Amino acid sequence: MATMNILFKNVWEKDLDLKERVKEFWRQLKALPENVNVDERARQLVFVAVDDARVIGVTTAQRARIPKLNDNYFYNFRTLIHPKYRIPGLVDKLAVLTRDFLETLYISGQSDCIGLITLIENERLKQERREAVFPSTKMAFIGQTKAGHHIRLYYFKGAKI
Repeated sequence: MATMNILFKNVWEKDLDLKERVKEFWRQLKALPENVNVDERARQLVFVAVDDARVIGVTTAQRARIPKLNDNYFYNFRTLIHPKYRIPGLVDKLAVLTRDFLETLYISGQSDCIGLITLIENERLKQERREAVFPSTKMAFIGQTKAGHHIRLYYFKGAKI
């Protein structure tokens, strides 16, 4: 891999051209399950990491009501980094940018989502990152799914349950 010039672009509700490039990124990586509508997922994009013109990472967020958490709304948060670009700190940078942006929406009254919730499905990550609270994102471990995926949660500043 040559020297990287990574840019982080916020595409929340904008930048349709970049969203088309992300759809191709997902197709090339076969990243989306067959039952997922690629256009709907593209509408959930928050940040895109690009190296020159190449999409190398994305975050998405989808508003979701979580019955086991007092029926509150959270952003169901996802991130994907191209396998060739999984360098230390990249996923954390994307996650923190996304968290901070979505938190500003909540604080400013533009969203009723009180935080982020995510599943950690990557087996290596589940074994290597055992902290109760991730240092960079401040996402706390709150349990596991029936499939053994770690559930992590972050409440926005000022969140009320």
